[in-house]
Amino acid sequence: MSIAKKTTKTTKEFQSRGRIAATRPIHVAEDLSWNYGKDVIVYDVRKKTPYVSYYIVASAQNDRRLRALVSTAEESLYDNFYDLDHKEGRNDSTWILLDAKQVVVQLFTEDMRKEVDFDALYEDCPHVLVKAEKEPKYRKRARPQSQWQ
Repeated sequence: MSIAKKTTKTTKEFQSRGRIAATRPIHVAEDLSWNYGKDVIVYDVRKKTPYVSYYIVASAQNDRRLRALVSTAEESLYDNFYDLDHKEGRNDSTWILLDAKQVVVQLFTEDMRKEVDFDALYEDCPHVLVKAEKEPKYRKRARPQSQWQ
């Protein structure tokens, strides 16, 4: 009688590679990390694609946290002077894309991120793993007067 070994799939360890000098994409990533985003990575893809400068990739533990990350990303993009061009994904999606032209934010649930393996496409590009140890503070964009309370 043979006993089959149960193999466990190891989780991918994310590490920084290279350096990113731009601060605004890092600020967006810090906001996502501070608001419970997991494995938040900023990829510098300027040499790989002519349309996008930076990809910011993050995952959430569940659908509810994913919705919260979407709100955080939209606000953070605005605060860092990026105007949101369009958003892909619906309320029941497990993968949301926020396109701000130069910066694209990809938000996944943990399971979907493993399934899609988006990180494998850009692992040879310079990238930084961002973990916010304290609440990010930087100069934020002023709100339009129509949003003043």
